[in-house]
Formats: sequence, C-alpha cells, structure tokens
Amino acid sequence: MPKPECEEALDRLFEYIDHELPEDEIHQIGEHLKQCAPCEAEHKINEKIKRLVNRTGHDVAPEDLRARILTTIRATRPDGAT
Repeated sequence: MPKPECEEALDRLFEYIDHELPEDEIHQIGEHLKQCAPCEAEHKINEKIKRLVNRTGHDVAPEDLRARILTTIRATRPDGAT
C-alpha cells in the first residue's frame, strides 16, 4: 500500500504538471518527487501523456479520455494502487 504522501502526490500529478496548484503545494509535490523514485516514474509517464495529447492540437484532453487514461494507469500499477 502506498504511503499517504505518495497517494497525495499521485492524485495531484496532472494539476502539478499543469501548474494548477498553489506554489506551496507545487513545491511540496516537487520535493516528494525528488525523493520517491516510483512517484517520479509516474510523473514522467503523465508528462509524456500530456505531451502526446497536446500533439493532437487540443490544449486539454477530453474528460472521458483523461478518465480512461487514469483508469488504465491505475490498473497497471504494480502495487494495484488507485
């Protein structure tokens, strides 16, 4: 089972990537990612997804696509975390 700080970081990754969080939360998650290799790996995957979606010419992925991607990512995590 992931640690609470991992759960929080993973739940907020898209907001972190999009800079939609207050500066203190961006800093907190950034520090966590520097210290947690599994969360940093997840962060890199999410950044890649965002870049790929941006190539389609849309600024934001449609909500249903985003939900399907997140469901797939969560289902494929080795620890089965949601």
